[in-house]
Amino acid sequence: MRRRRGIVGIEAAIVLIAFVIVAAALAFVALNMGLFTTQKSKEVMQRGLEEATSALEVDGSVIARAIDADTTTGSYNIVVDALAVPLKISPGREGIDLDPSKLTVRLLLPNGFYENVYCGYASGSAGEDFEAVLSNAPTGCEPYTTSPGPFVATDAYVYVINGDGDSVLELGEKGLLIIRLDSDTTATIDVDYLEPYDKIMIELRAVSGASLTLERVIPPTLPPLDSTSDATTGTTTYAVAPVDLG
Repeated sequence: MRRRRGIVGIEAAIVLIAFVIVAAALAFVALNMGLFTTQKSKEVMQRGLEEATSALEVDGSVIARAIDADTTTGSYNIVVDALAVPLKISPGREGIDLDPSKLTVRLLLPNGFYENVYCGYASGSAGEDFEAVLSNAPTGCEPYTTSPGPFVATDAYVYVINGDGDSVLELGEKGLLIIRLDSDTTATIDVDYLEPYDKIMIELRAVSGASLTLERVIPPTLPPLDSTSDATTGTTTYAVAPVDLG
């Protein structure tokens, strides 16, 4: 009887050990699957958060340029034909590529809609005045030969301040989104300049993240300006002034 009891005890111990090993293996598999699922859920949530938030944010007041589009002395047509939107990378984002194939700028104007007017990016430094920034448009944008003067086409580009020379706007770098509106009244095509009470909507969309959308309304009163034209020499002098749109 004692021998049989010993054998039964050993068999029970072997069975118990087998159950423990199987349970440990199953627990390891379950724990590993749980960690894997948790990690995947975290990655999905992170990607969803990145897509739901914009990689760009406005970093200050939007500045516009007012110009007297009427070159007759004593006659006025003061309008807005350019805007500068200060931009920076949102906290937690690495940067965005400013290449025209990876960024689009939509415009909704009182007289029409542009699906994409973005034409490139350029580099500059702090301290440049508005006219210098408007003149230093990148290759691919409409040339601006008369400064100050009207624009012959509507386009947009990013002017990077204190960048490192590459196409990526990174954390710590500043960018100005320059919007130039067609204000050439001598051409036969319609102009896009903005008058008092007009509203403009701008939408920036990168390859990832939500789009950045902003709206601005032109104030009812613009600075008093008077562009002049000399009939003898044929010289036109345009008067311009900055306007803070908030």
